[in-house]
Amino acid sequence: MSTPAVSVIIPTFERGDLLIEALDSVAAQTFRDYEVLVIDDGSTEDIAARVADHPTRPRVIRQSHAGPGKARNRGLTEARSPIVAFLDSDDLWLPTKLERFVAALASPGGPRIWYGPMSPIDARRQPVRGRTKDCYEGDITERLFCKSFVHVPTVVSDRSLLIDAGGFEESLPVCEDYALWLRVSAVQPFGLIPEALALRRLHGGRLSKSDMSRNVAVKARMLEQFYRSPLGAKKLDRGIAEARLARVYIAAARAAFFAAGYSEAAELCAKAREFGGSPLRAGPIHFISRVLGRISGKPARAARTSLAEAARTNLSDPVRTTLADTARTKPTDCNPSASGVR
Repeated sequence: MSTPAVSVIIPTFERGDLLIEALDSVAAQTFRDYEVLVIDDGSTEDIAARVADHPTRPRVIRQSHAGPGKARNRGLTEARSPIVAFLDSDDLWLPTKLERFVAALASPGGPRIWYGPMSPIDARRQPVRGRTKDCYEGDITERLFCKSFVHVPTVVSDRSLLIDAGGFEESLPVCEDYALWLRVSAVQPFGLIPEALALRRLHGGRLSKSDMSRNVAVKARMLEQFYRSPLGAKKLDRGIAEARLARVYIAAARAAFFAAGYSEAAELCAKAREFGGSPLRAGPIHFISRVLGRISGKPARAARTSLAEAARTNLSDPVRTTLADTARTKPTDCNPSASGVR
């Protein structure tokens, strides 16, 4: 059996219908020398039966449900090609995606990993405006630390590069890819194809939106871990990195607070202050979270009502205003290009 030029890795969990559409977009590629690996992450539906007659002839590998990190790593292990491309089962490729990226990766002396932007679409495949992130090439570590913009379904890479970097972080329920791209970026420049050749489907079942309270806290702790690692110490400006960590920890505290996770909200506020977060942003949430966490014998809704009344009575106007602003606004990310990045 000849070795394919590219191994296409598609993890899936309970998404048989969407998976067929993703495979259809692979079948429509102008570049044809590929194999497809579908990693069934413990679905209750019979994924193998659903795709058995698909023209891409996917190789279905079933595992117990363990999350996207382990599923993609299983794909890396099983891939027969030295080049891998990733596609999520709810997303799509445009027909020239593989052709363009494989040609770029083959350029002598060029980067060993390439990515690009994605175009968001709704459930009816209609474009969604204003949801495309800026992308960058070369040494992207500091920019990437400040904003996640490397999307899994756009990445085509040398398989060995990802394995040597430790693969996807299996312990994380989300941000397992973000952690990997940060580690890879610290040792390898990223190539960029600026044309959007992948489509991101926006829908309520996306894993990244499934539990925002948990997800933002996971992101904050993952970023802190990278910041404190030798790679982070080498690549990141301390002021820029700590400003980003303070903002993300405040966002995580806000999400925990509104999910009634008061003890965690207080802890996350303390982390934000550790990295220089504004006391006018972190302080009100920290104070109210600690008080709410001590209130016993009241439903959370009643407790929040009591604290709101107390806040109206006892807190100064600037503090009340700051708390309201913190609840309504999303902190902006740091901007390396405006901060003297070296």
